[in-house]
Amino acid sequence: MFEKIKKLIVSARNKVNSMSPKIMAVIVGYFIAVVLLVLTYYAAWMLWLDKIFMSDLLALIREVIGPAMVAFVTFIATSLVDKDGDGVPDKFEKKVGDKNAE
Repeated sequence: MFEKIKKLIVSARNKVNSMSPKIMAVIVGYFIAVVLLVLTYYAAWMLWLDKIFMSDLLALIREVIGPAMVAFVTFIATSLVDKDGDGVPDKFEKKVGDKNAE
């Protein structure tokens, strides 16, 4: 059981290390934003702020971790992939006359 978990962690770490720095910046930035929002919610809850503020903050957290925002972050991260290293993301490279270009 622990060996499977250890292999899973090692494979996840290897995948993260192989990512582009641009993609990592997007993912880490999104993660930090979510963590800060959740910590803000808990801090407000501990200080017993107005309940209206709490419901608004909870609605904001739900929007940020919702499927639409995760899809947006995934779209931005995949738009930054540059496999050929020419500085232009592959998704935005379109060759004239190429029928296979997206």
